Amino acid sequence: MVISLVIADDHPIIRDGLKRIVEEVPGFKVIGEAGDGSEAVRMVRKMQPDILILDISMPNLRGIEAISKIRKFDKRVKILILTMHKNEDFAYECLQAGAQGYILKEDAADELITAIQTLTRGQLYLSPSFGDSVLKELIRRRSSQDKTKYELLSIREREVLKLIAEGDSNKAIAKKLGISVRTVEHHRLSMCHKLKLNNTTALVKFALRIGIIDLD
Repeated sequence: MVISLVIADDHPIIRDGLKRIVEEVPGFKVIGEAGDGSEAVRMVRKMQPDILILDISMPNLRGIEAISKIRKFDKRVKILILTMHKNEDFAYECLQAGAQGYILKEDAADELITAIQTLTRGQLYLSPSFGDSVLKELIRRRSSQDKTKYELLSIREREVLKLIAEGDSNKAIAKKLGISVRTVEHHRLSMCHKLKLNNTTALVKFALRIGIIDLD
């Protein structure tokens, strides 16, 4: 399996260095390079890479703004911020916007491959320089936001969500709640709309985060 990457940085020398590091790993391939934020957005839309390595400070469109634009049309691509800014606020802002990783340029030689591999496994990666503070704050704020979103659901939608998260089919949920399968499907779509989620897997993850079910 080949992991495709796009590198976005306004310094060609840095892009060349990153490309050399990445392509030393079998299975990693750089399929595009961008010199500014707008170009990075266009390239992700056109080339659909698995990973985007993105600098924060770039001409035309800042990295944080590029993340927001990309997330409007692509929820799949993993975004790794590579920056000179050792700043917890910047790191939190990028993760909150939809990036999955944040590492410092000075640490790229040692951390870049590990970060990419972590993102491909569906996990967040943050430079060890930050400790756990940024991730803990991100988790705390996301939990708070999830609880606010949960309050938007009707009582019936909450019942359906719990049963979906427990693995029940639409037919089983309909039987348990005494409603039609079509009504269950309507509730499912309504919840996805209210919570801004795309599918059943995302609903289950939301239910786990909010604590209405557990794994025991």
